[in-house]
Amino acid sequence: MGLVGLVDIFAAEELTREQVDRVLDAQVGGAPTLRDRLTSELTNVLMRGLGMPGRQSPEDVRRVRRSMRASGGEGTWRAGDKPPEMS
Repeated sequence: MGLVGLVDIFAAEELTREQVDRVLDAQVGGAPTLRDRLTSELTNVLMRGLGMPGRQSPEDVRRVRRSMRASGGEGTWRAGDKPPEMS
């Protein structure tokens, strides 16, 4: 099923934004979430469209998301903070 089909199902079921978020962020058996999978696919399509190899896996997206939530992951900073210096 593609993204458009998923949106059609959400609309047909008249899900609220909160319900859609719950579906997209559901963690099943330790696997990446549906949101991680969609983000990975969209990122790869965009990268390939720009002439770059699209190699972002759902696991990569999950790792970045978890790192961002921990607010201390390598390569992340909070809003209002100065980005780390490039060496």
